Amino acid sequence: MQDNSFMSPEQNSDDYKTPYDIIELPSQGLLYPNKKSKIKVEFLNAMDENILSSPNISENESVIDILIKRKVKDLGFDVDDLLIGDKIAIIMFLRVSGFGDKYEQYVWDKKLNKMVEGEIDLTKLKQKKLTVTPDENGCFDYELPISKHKIKFKLMTTKDETIVQQKNKSLQERTNSKENFTPILKLEQSIMSIDGEKDKLKLSNMIKRLKILDIRNLNKYMTEIEPGIDFQTEARTQGGASVDCFLRISSSFFWPEL
Repeated sequence: MQDNSFMSPEQNSDDYKTPYDIIELPSQGLLYPNKKSKIKVEFLNAMDENILSSPNISENESVIDILIKRKVKDLGFDVDDLLIGDKIAIIMFLRVSGFGDKYEQYVWDKKLNKMVEGEIDLTKLKQKKLTVTPDENGCFDYELPISKHKIKFKLMTTKDETIVQQKNKSLQERTNSKENFTPILKLEQSIMSIDGEKDKLKLSNMIKRLKILDIRNLNKYMTEIEPGIDFQTEARTQGGASVDCFLRISSSFFWPEL
């Protein structure tokens, strides 16, 4: 009788194919050239543990980007051009499919008036769909409530986020300062025109002079329409109570205690 218990991987090739799932993007693909609304994402496997267990990668906080580049298939464009909200949806899929739907964090219990341990069910997080139609250039319109300036802006991509981080670091080194320049740099990266003006140097100067209340209202509007994951959720405490909370993705998100 032939013993099949030690068949080679070639003989059982289907058993060794990386499984995947098709996930829906919160943006519905409306801001991508190919309008792709659903993408193929592979599940985390044993090879990905090499990345998750590499201290040097973790310190640079690039592990998430490396995982996404490895796991997202048939996208049709550069992974770095993914909207931040779509990227977060992919991260959430990888976390739930790889390590389960439970995530622990401390939450504020109003009844006890203190922070307590809570457990969040990640599958209960809801997607925020893109509900505002962009123009032919993928931009959105907004009129500042105080100054009435007309703004055209785009939503941030992974590439935009990287550019902002690099510029912030460069400015801090140049000015020998620990000041966080990120808020103004994000605006400069997102705003495409003000009252029709598109020159980047002129826009930078105009943005710096905008009233702070206008800027706060603009940032609020950007957050409201940005597709992604709604992090406002609830946690179950050890005492069995349900507590409203906001999901905070910490360093333990992909390193849970199993």
